Amino acid sequence: IYVMKSLIIGIWTILAVSFAFADENTLEIMYFHRPPYYETVDGSDEAKGFLVDLTKEIIKHAGLNAIFIEMPPQRIMSYLKNPRKKTCSIGWFKTEERKEFAKFSEPIYQNKSLVILTTKVHQEKIEKHFGLREVFFDQSLVMTKIDSFSYGTIIDQWINDYAARVYEISSNQLMLPRLIMAGRVAYMLIAPEEVDTMLAEAELNRDDFVSISKPDIPKGNKRYIIYSRKISNAVIEKINRSITALVPHIPE
Repeated sequence: IYVMKSLIIGIWTILAVSFAFADENTLEIMYFHRPPYYETVDGSDEAKGFLVDLTKEIIKHAGLNAIFIEMPPQRIMSYLKNPRKKTCSIGWFKTEERKEFAKFSEPIYQNKSLVILTTKVHQEKIEKHFGLREVFFDQSLVMTKIDSFSYGTIIDQWINDYAARVYEISSNQLMLPRLIMAGRVAYMLIAPEEVDTMLAEAELNRDDFVSISKPDIPKGNKRYIIYSRKISNAVIEKINRSITALVPHIPE
């Protein structure tokens, strides 16, 4: 059954991609599973999530059509790097590395500032530190994260410069709080908008976890539509005009 389902999904993806290439006014929009931003409704191929819904409004306002395709973030990134691939994806951060191979829209959303998510076992030890950088310095506290995942330029640099112990995994984000709950690591970083949904999906008790803010954590990251180089500037400009019309101004 799993093989048949995968085959059907693969055939549908190929057909969808072919159609997107054939129609200049139809965009292939890739997304990965990360509620509440984006997800696929159980029992259907419908893309949902508050950033998916916003993107649908933006695309419609621009007079364009869209095909939404869910796939892992690593595969999305490989397609965006392909100069022959005509595709885009929603909700990504703009980094210097990504600007080398991709184009970006105007910002469509700005997250709240990141928080440290941990259990009550580690709460006191984390709260005694003034800032996030001091938490990173503490060798008794192991951070966990998805490898190659960006928290934005500043936090990425702090992790590289200051984090004494980081346990990276290539699995999905739901594994991170499970590792914390199992006592294998101490904490993770997350946007507060994501906490409740993630813990519910991971089948963990929200009351076992605490979110801790630190005064040196920067403002939340801006999220953009990211395009492969094959997407024309004219299409991007259409979408940017729709963003300006529909989204409250987010300073760059």
